[in-house]
Amino acid sequence: MIRFDRLFSIGSGEVRTTNLLSLVFAGLTALLDFILIVLFGWGNTTPFIFLLSLLFLLVVVLNQVGYYGTGRLLFCLLPVWFPFFISIYGKIENPNLSYIAYFDVRYILLTTAIAPPLIFDTQERWKISICLASTFFCLFFFDPINNWLGIGFYQRGFEATSYYYINYIVFISFIALVSGAFILKWRYVRAHDEMLKSLDENEKINIDLKEKNRELQNLTNETEAQNEEILQQQEEMMTNQEMLATANQLISEQKHKLEQYNSELEKLVEEKSGDLAKTNNELVQTNSELRQFSFNVSHNLRGPVARILGLTNLLNDKLKPEELPQAISYIQTAASDLDAVLKDLSTIIDIRNELYRVREKINLDDSLVQALKMIGSDAITKVKLHTDFSKAQHIFGIRPMVQSILYNLISNAIKYQSPDRELVITGKSWTHHDQAIVEIRDNGLGIDVSRFKDDIFKLYKRFHTHVAGKGMGLYLVRSQMQIMNGRVEVDGAVNEGTTFRLYFPIPTDADKQIFFENESAQLYYDAFINTTFIIWKKNVTSSEYREAFDSMMNSLRKYNTPGWIADLRQQGTIPPDDQAWFVKNVLSVAASNGLKRIGAVGFHDPVRKDYYERMVEKTKEFGIELRVFTEIQPAILWMKNFD
Repeated sequence: MIRFDRLFSIGSGEVRTTNLLSLVFAGLTALLDFILIVLFGWGNTTPFIFLLSLLFLLVVVLNQVGYYGTGRLLFCLLPVWFPFFISIYGKIENPNLSYIAYFDVRYILLTTAIAPPLIFDTQERWKISICLASTFFCLFFFDPINNWLGIGFYQRGFEATSYYYINYIVFISFIALVSGAFILKWRYVRAHDEMLKSLDENEKINIDLKEKNRELQNLTNETEAQNEEILQQQEEMMTNQEMLATANQLISEQKHKLEQYNSELEKLVEEKSGDLAKTNNELVQTNSELRQFSFNVSHNLRGPVARILGLTNLLNDKLKPEELPQAISYIQTAASDLDAVLKDLSTIIDIRNELYRVREKINLDDSLVQALKMIGSDAITKVKLHTDFSKAQHIFGIRPMVQSILYNLISNAIKYQSPDRELVITGKSWTHHDQAIVEIRDNGLGIDVSRFKDDIFKLYKRFHTHVAGKGMGLYLVRSQMQIMNGRVEVDGAVNEGTTFRLYFPIPTDADKQIFFENESAQLYYDAFINTTFIIWKKNVTSSEYREAFDSMMNSLRKYNTPGWIADLRQQGTIPPDDQAWFVKNVLSVAASNGLKRIGAVGFHDPVRKDYYERMVEKTKEFGIELRVFTEIQPAILWMKNFD
């Protein structure tokens, strides 16, 4: 008998997840069987669907008796092969099935691509491979097997000319789902490992503190013993002043040592406590970023996916041959937007990295254009959009997050527009003290702010249920503003529209945001002039030289900074091998990532003559302007001319 109190306490986290999902899938399968009976009556596939529901319960039984590998493997393979078999069997037994029978099983198979990364450990590669290979086989050979059995789409008399195009959509969706699931699994494993590492470090700190406490107690005991000895000596040598003075001096010395030791111990405790607090904050930040990634995947991908699905439905209609290339072009554009969103979400989840603590100088008009592209031209053409960001054209923040915030606010305004009037969205910006303020206003349905003030930015809170949604957009807006040390405010009333104000802090250190530093070099980013600096501190070795430029390339790839200032005065002589490595692996890649100008300070030094001549030749070849300076300030002024 299944003991429900043990279902979620036995085995690893993957096993407990399998038990939970098995119960859910068993219930959903039984519910689906019931719906099919109600709608279409008893069919030839009805017993098999009910059997599938029972087999999901068998997975729970296997896990409970300790067959964890078999249970999880069965859980992944059941929803692949059983629906595939039921689909083929149903079409063979019932020739009158509609064309839906060629699509519904594909959606079920696509969902199975998420299961293996969720319920298997990354070390169980062969099990993951078997499950994903099964899903791929059933998706890829779905039409060939149906055709071989004489039950193919066209063999049954259906005439949609674009039918086989669904295979491309399914393949792309399969790759996207598997990639997203593995990225999420990788991020989870990485965060878990970091948490275990932090716990080990905390344990070491606690052991060290206990050891210090024992030493302190021993020293206290020694001091007490010495005090007792001194008291005894005072009683015995009342008449001997010289010995008494010696004893007093000994007490004073011991007291001084004790105070000094206590001071050092307090300093050590304070330092370790600070390290512990920092570690805990990083753990909290990591968990927050993982949740942020999950919310963005389900919310920000909706626009491009909806456009792809809509265009796919158009293909199912009988399009004219001359219209097909344009429809395919639209699908390619939507897929490109989807890829861009995935890259931005990957960037967001890495924000804990030192490099992503750098705040960029972001052009609001450019970010708005990207947000509108994510929403889609069809939705925007029905809206009057007026923006004026002239009073604060730039803000400082994280570019993907700013685009996500604008996307959520504008898409919400479109979604909740009033049916009684044309939708008008206005945007403006200005500065106030040390903040840049961006305001997005619409004349839609509005929100009763006085009533729902405390719930507006909570997760899954919705205020207009007649439109589809999940209530995550405003939650994401506030979360992303908090990550950028900003805040968001809202005003509005029912049937009057809504106004959102975004407060972005203007950093005081935007001109020197250090993202790499060691004893040989310092790298920092100046957001005001969109330029990356590399300051050499000493004669560098080959490994130090390459390490610094590897970090520099990470900056160029992520921020595409057009300017680069290098202070070479303390660098020393660079060997020819390292010069060749720089030209091949750094300069060419930097040019392809947007590098336009290099300001080199101290390049005319005779020790760098060969290096300088090679750089002059190669920068001209890559279309990079190279200018040499004797001091760093003129180089900065030169870069400002291009801002």
